[in-house]
Amino acid sequence: MKSITLLVGEGFPLMSLSLITEPLRVANRESLRPVFCWRIVSSDGLPPRSSSGHSVVIDGGLDEAVTDAVIVLASYGPDRMSTPTVLKWLRRRARTGCIMGCVDTGALLLAEAGLLERHRAAVHHEALAGFQERRPESFFSDRLYDFQGTRCSSAGGVVTIDMALALIGHFTTQRLSKRVAEVLNYKPLQSARADGAFGRDWSLPRIDRTLAQAVEMMLANIEAPLAISAIADRLERDDWHLRRLFLRHLGTSPRAYYLELRLDRARSLLRNSHESVGKIALMCGFSASESLSRAYRKHFGRVPTRDRSL
Repeated sequence: MKSITLLVGEGFPLMSLSLITEPLRVANRESLRPVFCWRIVSSDGLPPRSSSGHSVVIDGGLDEAVTDAVIVLASYGPDRMSTPTVLKWLRRRARTGCIMGCVDTGALLLAEAGLLERHRAAVHHEALAGFQERRPESFFSDRLYDFQGTRCSSAGGVVTIDMALALIGHFTTQRLSKRVAEVLNYKPLQSARADGAFGRDWSLPRIDRTLAQAVEMMLANIEAPLAISAIADRLERDDWHLRRLFLRHLGTSPRAYYLELRLDRARSLLRNSHESVGKIALMCGFSASESLSRAYRKHFGRVPTRDRSL
């Protein structure tokens, strides 16, 4: 029987916990004999509250019990779990050769423990830029989930079930993994790749190819914004044609849409990195923190520092 250890911290995502344990439960039910057991532990042995405010029953604190996989479920503020005790425990677990996994912000803990310098981990698209800036030596990837060697990861949300199914397939058979998905009325993803799909409107290529290409250029040039005329030139279109496309399909001008993309990136960095407001301003194409603050307040109705604590 394979043993899975789930390390949860204060504010952990309850949905992600269920999306791991339920597939394991179904795998046991669909097998001739139970193939998985799991334990839920916390850093101090006390039951943490989930992000939705509910506590869960746990099986104890950090220990050296034999396990085949460790999966970290942190909170939206993973720094609260990043203590010397937890990081040392993660390193010891990794040295045993077991699979080390994480969901969403749990990737930062594996990075802090030095476990992602040769292995990659999928990260939520909102946290990706901030994590890369904070731990440039670690391998954070823009994927929905990942399973490679002794590392498995999920970018969070509903795709955590795909990571769980991959874990089941790894330890048992792909046939059982597929059967678990069928029982849960779930169609597994055909590809784990995100390819930067989040942050843009997926329907744009179907609406207008030129519009989609313009938005791609904007997303690729957040730190050093292009002039709208330069984007139009690269697409071999007139400025007025580009403006008409944006107004018709997005209800706003190219300049306003570009600014919104940059402000969205700034908000993600504020919530998922420790960079100063001044540096975030530069990373998002603003000449100074004052310029970012004015645009931010006008768009979101609050100053940047108010979003830092959310």
